[in-house]
Amino acid sequence: MAVPGILRKLKISAQKRPLLFNSIIYGSFYTGAEFAQQTYNRAVKSSLPSPVPERVEQVNTIDANTRPLVWMRRFNETLGLSDDDSLTQSRNYNWAQLKRYAIYGCFIAGPVLHGWYKWLDTFYKGQAMKVVLVKLFVDQFILTPPLVVVFFICMSLMESKTDVLGECKAKFLQTFKTSCMYWLPVQFLNFSLIPPALRVSFVSVAAFCWVNILCYLKSVPLSECNPNNKIKY
Repeated sequence: MAVPGILRKLKISAQKRPLLFNSIIYGSFYTGAEFAQQTYNRAVKSSLPSPVPERVEQVNTIDANTRPLVWMRRFNETLGLSDDDSLTQSRNYNWAQLKRYAIYGCFIAGPVLHGWYKWLDTFYKGQAMKVVLVKLFVDQFILTPPLVVVFFICMSLMESKTDVLGECKAKFLQTFKTSCMYWLPVQFLNFSLIPPALRVSFVSVAAFCWVNILCYLKSVPLSECNPNNKIKY
């Protein structure tokens, strides 16, 4: 099939089922960004001597604090979201991590962002500078903080972590500041120059770059976050 024919079908699908289409697009970008991060890390690690990983004995005891997460652990095990043994992960892709990003992108980030931009363009119409600035700051300071919190909490839940808030507390501030540096200029161009019909396409491309940054911030061990919530680069 010719490329114009494929593009025409994609356009028709986007018009008929915008929520489904945008959710798949966002999920693909989230998964693709994590895949790119793992590919890069594998390339770097392959050029370095392979350290002998330590086996950590896991205790299968459940206390009162972990009891509410038992159902989540079973859900994760059913879908294969729990990380495999570190010995096997050292040479292979972390497929469980890729599944987690796919689920978050398709079922959480995609639908939320689809509805958000639809509402934003409906409520704040036009491309006058005042409207652009209002949309810019509403998008960055109303949507982004809770979305960052939801990202870290959802990923911690799918990783079966006992402390689902720990990573969010350690990385939220640095992640939000980084998002401000990236999204404020990107969204200024989006709201001032890009027509609403191409809004999702532009945001999707920009989101792929951002998700690469987000995947990196997510992969930084908590031990490398200092008490001031600054990540060591």
